[in-house]
Amino acid sequence: MRAAASASLLLAAALSGCSDALEQSTAAGQVVVAVNTVSRTLSLVSVDDRSVVTTPIAPPGATARTAAVLDLSLLAVPAVDSGAIAVYDFTMERVPDLSYRPLPAGSGAGGIAITKDSVAWVANTALNSVSRIDFRTNAVTTYPGEAYPQAVVVVQGRVFVTNTSLSAGVPSGPAWIRVRSQETGALASPDSIPLTGSNARYAVAGEDGLVYVVEAGTPGRGDGKVSIVDPASLAELVVMNGLGESPGPAVYHPTGRLLVASQTEGILEIDTSRRKLLRGAGQGLKPGGAGIAALALDETGRVYAFDQGNCTGPGTLHVLSPPPEYHDDQQIPVGICPAAAATTLVP
Repeated sequence: MRAAASASLLLAAALSGCSDALEQSTAAGQVVVAVNTVSRTLSLVSVDDRSVVTTPIAPPGATARTAAVLDLSLLAVPAVDSGAIAVYDFTMERVPDLSYRPLPAGSGAGGIAITKDSVAWVANTALNSVSRIDFRTNAVTTYPGEAYPQAVVVVQGRVFVTNTSLSAGVPSGPAWIRVRSQETGALASPDSIPLTGSNARYAVAGEDGLVYVVEAGTPGRGDGKVSIVDPASLAELVVMNGLGESPGPAVYHPTGRLLVASQTEGILEIDTSRRKLLRGAGQGLKPGGAGIAALALDETGRVYAFDQGNCTGPGTLHVLSPPPEYHDDQQIPVGICPAAAATTLVP
């Protein structure tokens, strides 16, 4: 774990401001982390000098697909197959303290969200449930009744879990969001938010207070969408069509753009203030001519776009200038098959 000594954690959702603020801000000391699924490693890329440190995902041999950060101290990486969340804690030391938090056996961990009171919510995709894990006590409470849950967002005291109807592994109808109390886990009233699209795989909270849900749709149909959900009224407000084949994870850029990674289209883009699709299917940005699997941001608004390649060799990180220019300033090799990313800060 000493290889990760230069990293401490910054909550990516803290990015905010306008283009003027971007020009005045600095990314000094920041690190971008990639979760590499095939090599089972974390790649820590220094924003300052673009050097890369690689460390194994813990526990040894575990596979992870997602990561979450809390304040300036914790990186949590749930393992799909080990029944544990690896927690890298940089609170007191530049060398992080590695510990584990339990997950239900066979969780198939999907999305994870961590709240200010050090409580994690994890979608147990393989168990049709969601778990609440208290990082301070290791207490785990699991709530059944989900349907292939894949993403979790905690906003305004509520937990939003995306659910999908499946038939033989293929979406068979529209997705929906189950809503629970952040404090007690009790179902809200109403307890579900219907969505227009299917296969709701990713969700992100915007700085505008809304929740953006990426619906990948049915493979081969090119019917990807984004639903904009109001966590106060518990309603889907707007549906953005035209995202093409199986869109992936999204980040909310401080300029008010929602950037969506796409393995087929590259980077898709939505103007959230005008509810306008700026880059849809056939118009995505493809750095180096390739699709993009995951995205991260630094405090200057630069975009870090990860290309998996064919997942048999190192992936490529494209360091892009802020939108709308997206100049491809540098390409950096990372681990094999990067699938998720987060932004960190050196203490």
